[in-house]
Amino acid sequence: MSAAPLADASSAVPKLVDLLLAEQKLDSAVDRFSERHVDADAPLQERYYNDLIPTGLPGEGQQFAFRVDLDACTGCKACVTACHSMNGLGLGETWRDVGSLVGGTEEEPLLQTVTTACHHCEDPACLAGCPVKAYEKDPVTGIVRHLDDQCIGCQYCILKCPYDVPKFDQTLGIVRKCDMCAGRLAAGEAPACVQGCPNEAISIELVDRAVERPVALLPVVRDGMPESSYTRPTTRYVSRRTPTESWRPADSESVTPAHGHTPLAFMLVTVQLSVGLFLASLILIGLGPEFLLLVSFDSHATVRSNLAEIAHVAAVVAVVVALLGQAGALFHLGRPLYAFRAVLGWRTSWMSREILVFGAYTGLIAAYVASRWMASLALEWGVSEGTWTLAVGGVAIAASLTGLLGILASVMIYADTHRAFWSIPRSAFRFFGTAVVLGSLGLMLCVLAWAFFAPAAVLASPEAYYDISALLCGFAVISMLAKLRGGGGALGPLREEQSSTLKRSALLLAGPLNGIRRTRQALGVIGGVMMPLAILGVFSTVGFTSATSTGLAMALASVGFGLSLAGEFLERHLFFRAEASRAMPGMG
Repeated sequence: MSAAPLADASSAVPKLVDLLLAEQKLDSAVDRFSERHVDADAPLQERYYNDLIPTGLPGEGQQFAFRVDLDACTGCKACVTACHSMNGLGLGETWRDVGSLVGGTEEEPLLQTVTTACHHCEDPACLAGCPVKAYEKDPVTGIVRHLDDQCIGCQYCILKCPYDVPKFDQTLGIVRKCDMCAGRLAAGEAPACVQGCPNEAISIELVDRAVERPVALLPVVRDGMPESSYTRPTTRYVSRRTPTESWRPADSESVTPAHGHTPLAFMLVTVQLSVGLFLASLILIGLGPEFLLLVSFDSHATVRSNLAEIAHVAAVVAVVVALLGQAGALFHLGRPLYAFRAVLGWRTSWMSREILVFGAYTGLIAAYVASRWMASLALEWGVSEGTWTLAVGGVAIAASLTGLLGILASVMIYADTHRAFWSIPRSAFRFFGTAVVLGSLGLMLCVLAWAFFAPAAVLASPEAYYDISALLCGFAVISMLAKLRGGGGALGPLREEQSSTLKRSALLLAGPLNGIRRTRQALGVIGGVMMPLAILGVFSTVGFTSATSTGLAMALASVGFGLSLAGEFLERHLFFRAEASRAMPGMG
């Protein structure tokens, strides 16, 4: 057999390198896609969605808005999947949700699915409340956009939004939300949820601004939802069905504890303790050795001097506690390194105002503490003692007023969310009550510690220190009893027949959070009532002149203060976890 036929056969078989070279000359899938679109005047899929978006930009006094056809929505969640895929959302993160309404009669039951996303409100609460100005409302399209780079992850916009729209991304440390796929709309393409819905239940339309609308859904479906006048949502829900009073959210009987916000709870309790302690030291002890409100002790110069020392110690503790509280709040931020931005929104955000006010308060009490060491320097500068004392008193009064204003700002942060459980009366009672209770107990502990570590000074006038301790004990007991009685009123709405925000909060407190609620009450009774009464019993039996009695009293005061402090932390924990406002029907 000759070699020529074999050579001809091998030459007929293509070589691998030739195949690869030939394949490189072929257009890839990306090339073919680009060629199809390069000369297109409009998106090739336009014929499928051109009826679902406006053909142009909004006119004067108009903006883009979602329109949802409830009759066409089947709850398939294709809109949720499309939104998730298009925006690259994380696991468990959704910018569009689907819930359900139920109602009707046994003969004609009703089940209605509801899809909802950001309502791109005319007066967005998230924008007004953001302390770093991380939101903007486009003046042309009306779309409310979140500026990710500006966000510090404080999550206040989540509390401010009545529809639970912004979502916190733990990995990124920021909040994100629906922007109506603004980039797609700008290119004449429908948002992902609109294009992804197989039944064309979602569309974009133009709406007139400054027009009062129902709460983005059917007027009869209230169940604790905010009034539309709050943010003026623009989403329009349409249906051929006639709504009836029987319509209710499918999850109306289900309640789940909210997020605890532990760093915020820590910050609130500690700064309120600081303000209460500082105020108590000024009111019950005095502003200095030459000024004493307890006039019955005017004849005791030693007592006046010792009380001034105690006031100074209490002020030092107040400074340290205030700094700890504000530092603890940083752990609540997703991006704590950018916390300095939190004052940018002071014109509209109560959170920015709270930060500014408490910052000023801490600086003022620090100046008050430093004034004691600066007194000799002031005399060298030629400042008279009376003038210096008056100046120090002015700083103390300014610090106390600023501290009270800071607590008021804390109240407004949560009352401004328009959530019933965080109303002004409820929040003010809790916050100012914490300052009163912990301030009284903290000052009592300072007085007893002074009596224990400086017994010689106390022996000069033991009745004075007994009277002060008795006064603080009584004040603490009355304040704690008032707080515990007022807190018990949160269970009152359980007797209501209709579902409401406060009833859902009461169900949480009586159900999943019942153990924490009872523990908080027990800590308050033992620490704020029984311990102060035990201290009075010790002094009534043994007297104030014994080192044993003062040591025992200080031990009881320390335990009582610690238990009361733990109880206030639990109360603030419940303040966040028992809030049960409904975002949208069926989305609870």
